[in-house]
Amino acid sequence: MLVYQGTKASPGLVMGPVRRLHHSGPGLERVVQTPGREQALLNAAVVLAKDELRQLEEAAEGTDKDIFLFQRVMLDDPGLNREIAAYIAAGAGAAPAVERAAEIYAGRIEAGDDEYIRQRAMDVRDACRRVVNILDGRPRTPLRLETPSILISEFLYPSDIVAIGRGMLLGVACAEGSEQSHASIIARTMGIPAVVQLGGAFLEQNCAGGGVLDADNGCLILQPDEAARKDAQRRIVGASILKKRLAALGAGPCRTKDGTHVALLASCSGPEDVELAMQAGAEGVGLLRSEFSIMAGRVPSEEEQYFFYLSCLQAAGGKPVTVRTFDIGADKSVPGLTEDSPHPALGMRGLRMSLAHPQMFEEQLCALLRAGTRGPLRVSIPMVSTPEDWLQAMEHVEKARRALRRRGVVFNEELEFGCMVETPSAALLAPDILAAGCRFLVIGTNDLIQYTYAADRLDSRFSEFFSGQSPAVHRLVGMALDAAKAAGVPVCICGVHAGSPNQVVRYARQGVRCFATEAASLLQVKARLLEEDLTLPADP
Repeated sequence: MLVYQGTKASPGLVMGPVRRLHHSGPGLERVVQTPGREQALLNAAVVLAKDELRQLEEAAEGTDKDIFLFQRVMLDDPGLNREIAAYIAAGAGAAPAVERAAEIYAGRIEAGDDEYIRQRAMDVRDACRRVVNILDGRPRTPLRLETPSILISEFLYPSDIVAIGRGMLLGVACAEGSEQSHASIIARTMGIPAVVQLGGAFLEQNCAGGGVLDADNGCLILQPDEAARKDAQRRIVGASILKKRLAALGAGPCRTKDGTHVALLASCSGPEDVELAMQAGAEGVGLLRSEFSIMAGRVPSEEEQYFFYLSCLQAAGGKPVTVRTFDIGADKSVPGLTEDSPHPALGMRGLRMSLAHPQMFEEQLCALLRAGTRGPLRVSIPMVSTPEDWLQAMEHVEKARRALRRRGVVFNEELEFGCMVETPSAALLAPDILAAGCRFLVIGTNDLIQYTYAADRLDSRFSEFFSGQSPAVHRLVGMALDAAKAAGVPVCICGVHAGSPNQVVRYARQGVRCFATEAASLLQVKARLLEEDLTLPADP
């Protein structure tokens, strides 16, 4: 029995056959024709690659669709195409020209400091690999599985997972990779257990004895012995029973044993996520991340945003939806807007970025004001640090209102705007921000922890700050709660703590009555709250 330790990228526990995926190398029998002919072959291959990516986009779920949209857009990138054309003009074949340009382009992305941005290099390689395989006459589906299996490889492209599909893919184990990669994000969306950063040694082992992938603990076992198999089977059966019990909790409101109602909302990125959350029993959407609509690198128009918000309201089925305005910057890059910075989390992001691009901000506000006539929608503003920040944001809201009046467009004059509490200063100055007209507070624990403890949320070395107790953060939350209670406005908590049953209970005992988390965590949080009596002292 061989045990390998890595990092969890998508939770779960599975057992079954193990198959190795080999990503093909450069073509060995390429014949280079004239530059004009090679360019024509390239153009035809790009058209076919974009059509295949469109099919993958249709097969993907939720915001995973944007990953393949991003890849399609990359194939039209002027800089990348100039690199390729230059190599072809110099006498290179189309396939090696694409390979060389892709590596140069991906290398530039990987040279950045931001982990999230560096992971986009894999998408460049994935899109270009598809073009190269078309030029070389290779199939673009890398592996056909006859039986559901655990897939192992050096790394996985996003298209590998979607092409193989959920039904035949038990789990994924990679020698390299990151939990921030698009492949990992897709695995989480599809509910496929995944472990990354296992090192390369396990790829050389005999896989005939099958394996156990314990993604919850970041572990891969090859050739498991009888004891390991029985333990895995017991845990798999237990998890299945628990999942069925939790599913039965979906209907009805969440009330603790003492009768206290705690609203459980969802954190979403698009209409597909919203629909899944409603099926899981969410009472609404407490955080809709609007910036995920620009993952392909293009800020959508006012009209496109308007219909995006309408689709989310429709998916919510009449339940309330809180949209966060663009939280661009830090780990979310947009060409032409964001810029390289040694400390992106401390620079231009959230409201700061919106204020620096007023036309973009006001177009988004116009779309939201219009959508507010079609359902219970409200808007939260990210990265507010001072009352002055809030007042500047409201000036742009008023400008958007005036613009809509001039155009004769119907909008919601009473649309509510609230503040994201993500910095210690926002918690400390909550009374002043509320006095300036803020109608509700949404406490984002991820950023609040990051800024309180000076711990980069993307750096795994500081994960204990996010997974354990955070007394300083609880104290700051208490300050915001006191201010909200005095002003008579509601408070909702979102972020990593909102998905932890233990943390939710602590905040509920502080007086929080609303939480927004991922759909996958809703039922676990609900199960825990149903067993709590908030009138009794907490367990020591």
